[in-house]
Amino acid sequence: MSQTIDRPELSPAEWKLIQDLRSLPDAALRDRMQTSIGELLFFFRTPRCQGIGIEGFPCGDPRSSCEDCHQIWDMLDRVAERVRKD
Repeated sequence: MSQTIDRPELSPAEWKLIQDLRSLPDAALRDRMQTSIGELLFFFRTPRCQGIGIEGFPCGDPRSSCEDCHQIWDMLDRVAERVRKD
């Protein structure tokens, strides 16, 4: 019985991300990076905290405080700025 592999269409940026992950030299570093990317993607999909939004409703994610959200966004802005400088 042969097995077929479904090859999704990936953008050049998506292929580069996969290649960059695979080129990491250390398995422990690859595992840490994959975990970090998973958490980062969760944050991007649900960038919410326990605070109250402009409308007066809770933002909605008990995993983060308002301060945590702001710190993460600030840190991401700093990382993006460093990348632009290089």
